[in-house]
Amino acid sequence: MNFQKLIVASLAFAAFSFATEATTASANIIKKDGNYYLKTLSSLEAALPSNSREVQMTMAEAKSRVNRLVYLEKNDPKGSEVNAQTKACSLYVEIITAEMQAQASRNNISSNWQKRRTTMEAIENIQERIGETRSGKVSTLAADLEAERTRLAQTSEAMKDQNSRLQAEMQKKQDELISEANAREAALKKALDEERAKAEARQNEAKNRLNELQSKLIQVSQDARGIILSMSDILFDVDKASLKGDLKTSLAKVAGILSVYQELNVSVEGHTDNTGSADHNMKLSEQRAQNVLDFLVEQGIESKRLSSKGLGMNVPIADNATKEGRQKNRRVDLVIQDKALQ
Repeated sequence: MNFQKLIVASLAFAAFSFATEATTASANIIKKDGNYYLKTLSSLEAALPSNSREVQMTMAEAKSRVNRLVYLEKNDPKGSEVNAQTKACSLYVEIITAEMQAQASRNNISSNWQKRRTTMEAIENIQERIGETRSGKVSTLAADLEAERTRLAQTSEAMKDQNSRLQAEMQKKQDELISEANAREAALKKALDEERAKAEARQNEAKNRLNELQSKLIQVSQDARGIILSMSDILFDVDKASLKGDLKTSLAKVAGILSVYQELNVSVEGHTDNTGSADHNMKLSEQRAQNVLDFLVEQGIESKRLSSKGLGMNVPIADNATKEGRQKNRRVDLVIQDKALQ
């Protein structure tokens, strides 16, 4: 029954693939994207034989690839990794189809061997009956039995040859597909490494430009999150979210640098000290962060490259027990990072 289901699924998948290719060539209507491969894998998985552990492992790897492709299509549709992941998904579909056909053949062979054992048991019963009979048909029965043995032996050899040939062909095909997939994955990794190196170089160039804004009120540093541009609350009106002129001047320079380095994204984070209520500090930090974001948008920076959040007094960088510490904690940070490094 599993073999019949697999044949039906394979024919359905072949028809589906042929229709997809024909439609794409004529009208470019169906696109083989992440959703296409999710549906294809679901169709193949429904027809998996129950004893196909290796195919299930390959299916799990393929799902991981497809999920990565869906993520990339949503978050970085024009990135170099999308094309490579699409090709890898196509290869996995071919591998899974080949493995399923091989498993179906093995199941069919196993079923034939079971039939052979049943026939051999029937022959043994015939032998017992021959020994017990005294009729003149003993010789005829013995000849028939020998002929059946010869036929079964020939069938067994043919099945062995067929199985060996099929196994060799499937192994060769699988090795070729895996080799090609490995080569493409290596090329993809190389491309990603090169893109990361370029992103790091861009970010370092931007940091050198941002270092020119370094002052007592604006500190420039870098950590695992990216470039940190920390602005003192002196650049804001006291206990308010409005931006002073000096801060607007500095932010205009930041916007100019961000306009040059289009790959940089910015997270604006507002912070306060522990003076006052937690609710008041949270709202103040949120408003200051949002006002900085709005000003950058006014300077021509695309809003999709920006985000803001208020953290209140939850992330201090100094001791709130001292005046100097509280001064350091009252700040707005711009966390700047190349999108390829996120």
